[in-house]
Amino acid sequence: MGPADGHDTNSFIRLIDAIRAEIAALEAEDAAAIEAATAGKLAALQAVEADIAAGTPPDKALLADARDLNAEAALRARAKMLGVERRLAAVSTAAGRPAPLVYGRDGRWG
Repeated sequence: MGPADGHDTNSFIRLIDAIRAEIAALEAEDAAAIEAATAGKLAALQAVEADIAAGTPPDKALLADARDLNAEAALRARAKMLGVERRLAAVSTAAGRPAPLVYGRDGRWG
């Protein structure tokens, strides 16, 4: 059960724990751990959705924490992707292949 309100908040807490595990896996740069943590986060999110659908009132404070942590995880994942893209471009250039053309945020091929 939750704090003084008598509602079960376990699924909300598990969601936060799952997102923290995902952030840790991203920091460790462990692909298998990232994959497992992301699957765990999705399962925890489904549990929260099921609890809410079953009538458990949403714990807005915990959901706000989960939202903030998930935004942090998304930023870290994007930063990792950008780093990998830069390294791949450098390896490709070093191998004598030009960097591929991509459609950029500014609306131009670059």
